[in-house]
Amino acid sequence: MGARRLPCAASSLNGFGGHIMVAGKNAVAKIEGVELYRMGQTNVLARYPFHWHMVGDAGSKSYFRGNSIHRSFYRCVSVHGTHYATISHNVAYDAIGHCYYLEDGIEENNVFTYNLASHIHTIGAPAGTAQGSGSQYLPDVPSGSKLILPADVAASGFYVTNAYNRFVGNAASGG
Repeated sequence: MGARRLPCAASSLNGFGGHIMVAGKNAVAKIEGVELYRMGQTNVLARYPFHWHMVGDAGSKSYFRGNSIHRSFYRCVSVHGTHYATISHNVAYDAIGHCYYLEDGIEENNVFTYNLASHIHTIGAPAGTAQGSGSQYLPDVPSGSKLILPADVAASGFYVTNAYNRFVGNAASGG
């Protein structure tokens, strides 16, 4: 059986791409071999290229593996209120915001193995901060039209809000 890729892409560069959301108790997603290009919606909550949303323990029947995400307008893979999901052997490049993202801190027993997050950028410095002037200190940052979540003042390859998840063999490089 030969390898195949299923492309899924937005045609514009305006920060408004498509998104895939798996939502609700007992929802199952088995996603493999998909190319997500220019997906997600910049600074729009819950509009990420791939998003498990409040699936609960049914995540044990779900996986996201062997996929590529590039030129993402907002994040890469978000796990929200979901447990036991597998995120494995994915490549993410050139994304805005945290890439592999545990959203609330209640997510447990998810497995992240051999994923790459590379060239990850911030949305931009919020108004009134020292960012960009050489300072590493930032005061409390409120949400706003240019920054929906205070955590988005930075960007990381792996945003981990709960250590009760497994991370093995993953790699991240700068923006």
